[in-house]
Amino acid sequence: MKAVIKEGTNLGAELKTIERPKAKEGQVLIKIKAAAICGTDIHIYQWNNWAQNSGIKLPAILGHECSGEVVEVGEGVKNLKVGDYVACETHIPCGTCYQCKNGQQHICQKLSLFGVHTDGCFAEYATIPAICAVKIPQSIHPNVGAVLEPLGTSVRANVEIQSSGKNIAVIGCGPIGLMAVNAAKAFGAANIYAADINDSRLEIAKELGATDIINSTKENLGHKLVELTKGVGVDAFIEASGSTLAILDGFKGLRKGGMVALIGLPSKALEIDLGSQVVFKEAKIVGIHGRRMFETWTLMSNLLDKGLLNIDPVITHVLPLEEFEKGFDLSIKGIGGKVILVP
Repeated sequence: MKAVIKEGTNLGAELKTIERPKAKEGQVLIKIKAAAICGTDIHIYQWNNWAQNSGIKLPAILGHECSGEVVEVGEGVKNLKVGDYVACETHIPCGTCYQCKNGQQHICQKLSLFGVHTDGCFAEYATIPAICAVKIPQSIHPNVGAVLEPLGTSVRANVEIQSSGKNIAVIGCGPIGLMAVNAAKAFGAANIYAADINDSRLEIAKELGATDIINSTKENLGHKLVELTKGVGVDAFIEASGSTLAILDGFKGLRKGGMVALIGLPSKALEIDLGSQVVFKEAKIVGIHGRRMFETWTLMSNLLDKGLLNIDPVITHVLPLEEFEKGFDLSIKGIGGKVILVP
């Protein structure tokens, strides 16, 4: 089979022909229908500091966001069969730690990641733990199925801030932020304020349901959020940029008693006045480390199946697997939204 393999610590990867894997005990083999490039894949592709310190063993097949069809079932797998249409949950829980035994598998103490600590899905076939193969409705297009993992993160953020009927801001309109905008619309947010520094992505946000868009290089984000809410501040914001400045501006635009969902990962330490921005505001903050397994999956599958979520505009490029280098180049440069690779 063909696969995109990272062999050494230099920039990039190679397309190689290797032996097709077999499903081991507790695994399934899936024929990949579509796979998506994520920021994590870029870290590994570039072999930056994050990749160097994340326990990744090379050589490795890249990729962790995908949809496909089960073509082989390993020993001991009872809930899946050949022909099932599935998407991949990246988090591989241990099943024995305190968190796993108390319904928090997504923050397992011994968590490993498909496509990071195992071979991934930028290939014609991939083996994944059966627990991570989630059956999805046939009504979901494979390209959309490939991005259910990041979509689930966006959906969960909206669940945590209880966005229904509220004025919310989504800060950072990369793929996850754009999905968060559409999820907010699906949940019935009253007003959705999308903020970014890229006008083309802001236009996509508007298409996905943003009621107002804010280019934070042209307007003061915190002041603008207060202005749009008639001096009150937003009920909640979802932070998907990882920019320390944007996070601080979000808090300045948050009303007293507001809620915050943090998805983006800052590259440097954040200094914030906890007194004025958190304690006296009684702000509630939650970190979002992916989807709840598997409550979030059920929720977003239902929303997609009924047409309440439409993330098609987020997917801006669909390329054959052989053009993976072009896909990475587009993603690194931030051109468009999500890039799909099709084997």
